[in-house]
Amino acid sequence: MTVSERLKYISLVIFILSFSTVVSIKLMTIFGVTIHTTYMDCIEISSFFIMIISLGFSIRKLISDKVQDNTDKFKTLEELHHKNVYLEHAAKILRHDMHSGINTYIPRGVKSLLRRLGKENVHKLGIESPIRLITEGLAHTQQVYRGVYEFTNLVKDNAKIETDEYDLKSILKSHLKRTSYYDKIKINQLPTICVNESLFCTAVDNLIRNGLKYNDSDTKCVRIYSETIKTDSGITDNYIIIEDNGRGMTQEEFEEFSKPYVRRKGQTESGSGLGLNICSLILKEHGFSISCEKTNTGTKLMVKI
Repeated sequence: MTVSERLKYISLVIFILSFSTVVSIKLMTIFGVTIHTTYMDCIEISSFFIMIISLGFSIRKLISDKVQDNTDKFKTLEELHHKNVYLEHAAKILRHDMHSGINTYIPRGVKSLLRRLGKENVHKLGIESPIRLITEGLAHTQQVYRGVYEFTNLVKDNAKIETDEYDLKSILKSHLKRTSYYDKIKINQLPTICVNESLFCTAVDNLIRNGLKYNDSDTKCVRIYSETIKTDSGITDNYIIIEDNGRGMTQEEFEEFSKPYVRRKGQTESGSGLGLNICSLILKEHGFSISCEKTNTGTKLMVKI
């Protein structure tokens, strides 16, 4: 308990004691108890003034706390506004200024280089592996760019994501196979539904990386599978499950960390505090919802489709 809170409670106790003293004196007067008048008048007047002062202090403290709370909220909103401005500017750079480089100049340059070298010279120089890394890195960068482009499209007025019917297992495997942690992911059979390929895969990928990052297990793993649950009312709900063997997270913690820029206190792992928030927004735009359950082995994320 802070010093400020202690003073507030002490002033309330003084107020109650003073009020009780004044009431007691009045009751004694009513019931005709004989007391030295001047002495009791002094006590009554003193108690009354103490009561007023303590009450005034309590009210002042409450008002001061409320003002401080509103000031803190205003500062937080102002900080969020500034960060959003920076994010919008960064999104503009990614959407427009980087488009030509990622999708035009670099691909053309790689193709031109390979055409001029020819397969024989590439083999003679022993540069097959570096060339493969460059082309795979470019493909991954283009994939990330498409996800960013689709996501930043959502800031437009009346924006709607474009979806198509996909086999979720197929697009997730295609998206994840270039990652360094693909061997830690097991994808079971998944349904074929309408999603935005880039955005959906980006959201699931982020959830997977969280499951691997906040994980102290010697053999980290994430399992993705579908599940059908029948409700008490007889309705069948379909879910995509993303389950890890990490530290575990409750629904309350998930809701808290899904807020922008919110991170666990004392957290040593790097991050911006935006990952879960972005994932939740992407899934919401699809008309999906996500819930979280802490299990004996880790975290179970349930995406209702």
